[in-house]
Amino acid sequence: MNGMLVVVNKSDNSVSLINAAEHKIINTLPTGKGPHELIVSDDGKWAVSTDFVGGDSLTVFDLSTQKVSRTINLEKYPGPHGIKFLKDQKRVAFTSGKSQNLVIANIHSGEIEVAINTQQQTTHMVAISGKEDFAFTTNIRSNSISKISLANNSLLKQIKTEAMPEAINITNDGKQIWYGANEKGLVTVIDAETEAQLAQFDGFSFPYRVLFSHSEKIAMVPDFQLHEVRFFDTKTFKELGKLILEEEAGPQGITLHPTLDIAFLSLNLKNKIVAIDIASRKVIAEYPTGNNPDGVGFVSANSK
Repeated sequence: MNGMLVVVNKSDNSVSLINAAEHKIINTLPTGKGPHELIVSDDGKWAVSTDFVGGDSLTVFDLSTQKVSRTINLEKYPGPHGIKFLKDQKRVAFTSGKSQNLVIANIHSGEIEVAINTQQQTTHMVAISGKEDFAFTTNIRSNSISKISLANNSLLKQIKTEAMPEAINITNDGKQIWYGANEKGLVTVIDAETEAQLAQFDGFSFPYRVLFSHSEKIAMVPDFQLHEVRFFDTKTFKELGKLILEEEAGPQGITLHPTLDIAFLSLNLKNKIVAIDIASRKVIAEYPTGNNPDGVGFVSANSK
């Protein structure tokens, strides 16, 4: 697992750059106020944080030089949270909960290209289909998912959900949407086209995120309040097992290794990241972070 982890530290207004082979922090860079989410480009050259709690900005990091490249002010689109790179790796799509928009920005020019109003309250996380034709946002206070066309940048419809939806992901084939609902601790799978419910899992307290394995045969859901990760078969919808984390771990941000079926999970209340072997459902490594880590990405050592 040679490479570098990049993780936001919520309480420090910073990101930590961590040498995965040596298990140590090699640099710390500033973000805007209250960073929550973070993404890394496919080539490993760029990372972007959403400065959610009072920062109202995106911080763009040049990982090759380990410096802040630019800060994109979001005065018109405050409260940025969920974020994804688009295929060109130059633009990002992110949610602005306070302005009720899905926004597309160019991270190199700093230009805001378009904002699509969701007409819903607390637009929070975003998932994008593999063909990049649709985006789906969870809207926590409206109990809905907004379906947005990325072909013509327009709101298509609202999909009714269980109460307080937050976590969301969509399979690359665009067929399954998995989302977590916090009020009753449910994870629901729906058909992305028909909106029919395919499966539902209960017993969660705070299903924080959903991550798929590379084959997308396995879905992982960390529970922030129960301090565990649950694993599900995406074909049979059977639960495969769970990983019980250490007491009061507070799992939050989760990402996949670029090539290996290893997940990196932030333990927000323990100030560290754990690497999880998905097949065995075991922790295989730990890494130090700053205070209250969340959004995380990984850069392979051979990224160019």
